[in-house]
Amino acid sequence: MKVFDVGQEVLQAQGEVMQRAAMRIGRRVAYFVIAAIFGFFALISFHAVLWAFAYSVLHFSAFAAASSVLGLDILFIIIFGLLGTRNVADPVEFEARLRRDRKVIEFKQTLAVSTLVGILLGPLGRFTGRQAMGGLRNIFTRK
Repeated sequence: MKVFDVGQEVLQAQGEVMQRAAMRIGRRVAYFVIAAIFGFFALISFHAVLWAFAYSVLHFSAFAAASSVLGLDILFIIIFGLLGTRNVADPVEFEARLRRDRKVIEFKQTLAVSTLVGILLGPLGRFTGRQAMGGLRNIFTRK
């Protein structure tokens, strides 16, 4: 039954790895959505308000006001775009991958041992054992 227990542990570790990877991908998608929203903001009227503020209150020229608003938009796009491109596994996922890899190795070893024991104790093993014992008896018995 150890084969089944180890196999179940392998599947549990793989499930945790997949769950954590899905969470990481979901977080990345959320960052990209935020970056897209700020990219969309670059096209709407809020920028006209910023332009007017820079033009009238800060006494920028029309070109400098437009450039400062565009620079702020590009800054937000770069920040959230870089956050979206991060692909770093968290410690729990890393530990789950290590546990899965160890359990896969243990599963392979357990399966190999159980297969070997099955061959030795099965019909083929009993037949071979009887033949070997018969050969040893023939060697050591008097005729």
